[in-house]
Amino acid sequence: MISELDPDYDVLFQRLFDNSPEGVVIQDLDGIVRKVNKAFCEMFGYSPEEVLGKDLDILVANDETLRSEAAERTKCATKGEHFVFESVRQRKDGSRFHVLAFGVPITVNGKLVAIYGMYRDISDRKRAEEELQRSEERYRAIIQQQKELIVRYTPDWTITFANEAYCKYFSSTPEEIIGTSMIVHVPKKIRAKTLKHLESLSIEHPTAISEEETVLRSGEIRWQQWDDTALFDQAGNVVEYQSVGRDITDRKQMEESLRLSGEKFEKVLDETVKVLAGSMRIRDVYTADHQEGVAQLARAIGEEMGLSEDTLKGLWMAALIHDIGKLHIPGEILNKPTTLTGLEYEIVKRHSEVGAETLRGVSFPWPIAQMIAQHHERMDGSGYPRGLKGDQIIPEVRILAVADVMEAMCSHRPFRPAYPLHVALETIRSGAGTLFDEKVVKACLNVFEKGFGFVR
Repeated sequence: MISELDPDYDVLFQRLFDNSPEGVVIQDLDGIVRKVNKAFCEMFGYSPEEVLGKDLDILVANDETLRSEAAERTKCATKGEHFVFESVRQRKDGSRFHVLAFGVPITVNGKLVAIYGMYRDISDRKRAEEELQRSEERYRAIIQQQKELIVRYTPDWTITFANEAYCKYFSSTPEEIIGTSMIVHVPKKIRAKTLKHLESLSIEHPTAISEEETVLRSGEIRWQQWDDTALFDQAGNVVEYQSVGRDITDRKQMEESLRLSGEKFEKVLDETVKVLAGSMRIRDVYTADHQEGVAQLARAIGEEMGLSEDTLKGLWMAALIHDIGKLHIPGEILNKPTTLTGLEYEIVKRHSEVGAETLRGVSFPWPIAQMIAQHHERMDGSGYPRGLKGDQIIPEVRILAVADVMEAMCSHRPFRPAYPLHVALETIRSGAGTLFDEKVVKACLNVFEKGFGFVR
């Protein structure tokens, strides 16, 4: 366990746990709470003493929710998968609120022992969604009453008709609008785009939907969704356009709010990795530089293999801290300029498990801890610590393993100089199909053929 390792490192992760802005809880398989942070207690209105040792199910709003969530949690935990769901929770005072819950199974020596959970209060988002739904219902009523914004205009943008809703929206009367150019309602920065959109309408495809900013008479910028239709004469020429619009500013603002919320969460993860990587640089520059080099090569291999940007992000983060367990290896062993003894080598080999155990308390949307635990496993089962083979090794780890060995061979170490590039590449090539995944080796060779080089 972390408490049995370096005290300073233990304090670092305890701070991450305690100071997380999200409510964090660790519960055993029976649902009993074993550890909570301050944010969790404040969210639910309980003191730590009132929660610790109690069944977490006391926080669930109703029995039906309890049963469905327990079943989902058990299913995912049994498979060793993380799970995410939205639910309604109950505070100590009986009030209810919406949460986004994220759970990660905690295993020790391959055995499931507990669940790490993180809760985020999403009541504001839910209220926004409910308000948006009510707003859309109002819009549907407007459609039924023909109260949507309706405007017709010629190809030179001269308005020929505007209904009462359109006139009211733009604070004008029909007399003030008809005969004028509707270009004044389109911001200058998007006029070319809007014109291109209208010109794309054809007899075969006369209608299209667009979402655009609109300038009101006051100068305020609002968002409109338009159903645009081109009207043609018998010769196939556009004689007029008709646009039916509705205000979607609230929806756009909510989307922006959700985007910023997601960026904030990802920033927290990025900062967590940077803190961990920074801790390693303070302790051992060689290992810190190695991790950065592995991250560069792993991402290049992943891109060569066509992995998604989300998968590449997780791979990059794992590579950047894959040797974090070496923080617990004595410096005289880690940087020993001569051959390690058998006992010293066994100590070094523990770093993958120690690193994985260290990170099990950090909630990542990728299997970072699992990747760190497996990065010295080999396809033929000759690796460590568990001797996994083939499909037992997750795909990202197969990339990480090749990048790890390649970077290590290409770098100077206290006990040996760097190997020539052709020697390192031949070592990787000769291990294809036995030590390393053949597809990964092929991708690795390709990226070097294309001129890849480590940025030191």
